[in-house]
Amino acid sequence: MLTILLNPNRSEPLYQQICAAIREEIASGALQPNEKLPSRRTLSAHLQISIVTVQTAYEQLAAEGYLYSRSRAGYYVDPDAPLLAHMPKERVLSEVQLVQAVPEDQIVFSTSGVDLEQFPFSTWAKLSRQVLSTKQETLLQSPPAMGLYELRAAIAAHLRAFRDIHAAPEQILVGAGTEYLLGILVQLLGASRRYAVEEPGYFKGKRILRSNGASVIDILMDKNGLDIAALRRSGATVAHVTPSHQFPTGIIMPVRRRAELLEWVNAGNTRFLIEDDYDSELRFQGKPLPSLYSMDTGDRVIYMNTFARTLAPSLRIGYVVLPPALAEQFQRDFSFYSSSVPSFEQYTLVHFLQDGYFERHLNRMKKTYRQRQKMLTAMLQAHPLGQYLSIQGEEAGLHLLLEVHLPCTEQELVAAANQAHVTVYGLSAYYETPQNPSAFPQIVLGYACLSPEELQQGTERLLNSWMQFLS
Repeated sequence: MLTILLNPNRSEPLYQQICAAIREEIASGALQPNEKLPSRRTLSAHLQISIVTVQTAYEQLAAEGYLYSRSRAGYYVDPDAPLLAHMPKERVLSEVQLVQAVPEDQIVFSTSGVDLEQFPFSTWAKLSRQVLSTKQETLLQSPPAMGLYELRAAIAAHLRAFRDIHAAPEQILVGAGTEYLLGILVQLLGASRRYAVEEPGYFKGKRILRSNGASVIDILMDKNGLDIAALRRSGATVAHVTPSHQFPTGIIMPVRRRAELLEWVNAGNTRFLIEDDYDSELRFQGKPLPSLYSMDTGDRVIYMNTFARTLAPSLRIGYVVLPPALAEQFQRDFSFYSSSVPSFEQYTLVHFLQDGYFERHLNRMKKTYRQRQKMLTAMLQAHPLGQYLSIQGEEAGLHLLLEVHLPCTEQELVAAANQAHVTVYGLSAYYETPQNPSAFPQIVLGYACLSPEELQQGTERLLNSWMQFLS
């Protein structure tokens, strides 16, 4: 007779406890293939449980392949049951400390965060309810591969008003963030090409290009942006650039360099520029310079932007503006793709753009971030170390580049900050290939996700930790 210890106080139902015990008996060899199990009535009386519970357990084991039944004869161990019993079981991995524990008071000058407290939750909720009540018939339908036409039309209107980009909705491709869209562009342009990228630059973008089979070459930056002479020598036919606010140096590419880039791309019929305009809306001084797309007359520029920097990172909605020929190619060769952004979020964003909420939110965020930046620069300049600091890239974006004129290395600055429970990143961390150390170490400071209190406390800790290098 089977001896099964049942515990009615466990959260696991009794029939599952019986199943587990019989599996163990089969695995240990106590129950052999084709061996008959006790009848339902006999086992229920032995375990003092209902016949229904035993029947449920036997049926479950039969469905899993451990048992088989014979008409009016009962249940038997399946000949192949030992194979199932010895299959790898689910393992619970022990907790591994992959990274050092972060102190609770650690302040991180992250370059990827935004101020989430400023997100217009009430407005977004109101528009979401409106979408649910008016779009019930279409919400569950699969949107077109390039995204809902209404959203593409709203984005086109926004680009005309704010970036002087005149593009038809048919040219706009909506996708789940620029990372996804970058992979789509490799498929559209071809992985056999050589792609030029900025050095230092956005690491994840390089990894996405390579993961899609593209050959990637780093082009060093000079004071005006991507080195055109090095680009010409590289053999690349596609270049990915961030002219409005280069990441992480903060360089704003002047008009002359933009014209040189356009001259390069239009010198060959197979060349393209991918213009990543990731935070152009967050310019604090004057109007943004014309985009490469608006300056291009040869239809060789692909414009890319995202709502992750202006709204929230979790809102995975980005878009690209394709030249007409590439838009037609996408429709012809890739229209079988399903849209990667749910209709519900697309419709909500349509109202957010069309009803003027995005413009108002953008103006509010620019004011907030400008105040944060002024606060940060004022604290940097007012500290006793202020005369040893040079601030760059404050015209736009959500990070600064700080050059530190002290007799120390970048690694020493980062380590000293970490000892004070402050996380900062050196510029060298954004280089893929090691470079000769610059005359003075440079630190990248992101400030968007820090409250004024955190910003003040973090800056004081940071600079005080560097006072040791004065001597």
